[in-house]
Amino acid sequence: MHLKVYCQNIQDTWFQGRSSDLDVYYGIVDSFVNMVPVFYYYLSDYEKARANRFKHESDYNCYISVHALLRIELSKLLRTKAKSIIIGESKNGKPFTSGVDLPFSLSRTKNVFAFAIGRSGQYLGIDIEQIKPGIDSINISRKYFSIKEQQLIFSFNRITDQNHAFFEIWTRKEALLKAIGVGINTELSKVQVLEGENHIDLEGVQTNTDTFKISTIMNARALISIASSIDVVPGFKNLSL
Repeated sequence: MHLKVYCQNIQDTWFQGRSSDLDVYYGIVDSFVNMVPVFYYYLSDYEKARANRFKHESDYNCYISVHALLRIELSKLLRTKAKSIIIGESKNGKPFTSGVDLPFSLSRTKNVFAFAIGRSGQYLGIDIEQIKPGIDSINISRKYFSIKEQQLIFSFNRITDQNHAFFEIWTRKEALLKAIGVGINTELSKVQVLEGENHIDLEGVQTNTDTFKISTIMNARALISIASSIDVVPGFKNLSL
């Protein structure tokens, strides 16, 4: 399938209070540590089993917090109890609300998380990453990025600029793959997501639309990319406050 993907890097704050038509929730896990035992109650048996497999406490807390908070926000929209919401997964791991056309996507990394709740008929994907100074962005990009994406990273002399460009591209790829519902085993070098308009050919992808927009936003803690089949303005809600 041929996809047209427009990418936009928004150099701004996270639009607190700005008029929007896509709800994006984010937070810091440390803010919810005391709530983790309560949040655990909201999860399904499947989610509890997954949470219990984490070896590191930070990963355990992050998984429980983001999944419970997602359920709480979904319950407000669906006017039902958070625990009663049935969340399934496609064969490629894309989550969905069973019996309800209410798309959502979630992402977590160590101590930060984000999730977005869309509208009926929308393809939606989100990815959040903390910019890690020690990552080998050069060698990883040679394996998973297109030639033009690699050239962009190599064009920067400072390692900090290379890492920023790397995570900007990486989160866009992740968000797009989540939106169209395919696994990360897709040949990532074919998923070019540079600033502006990109044309991507992917085998085995079937969607009701061939056009996506990816918005990338960065703040002091993390970088977020949101992929959507509908041109939307994201509005951010800090759940840690």
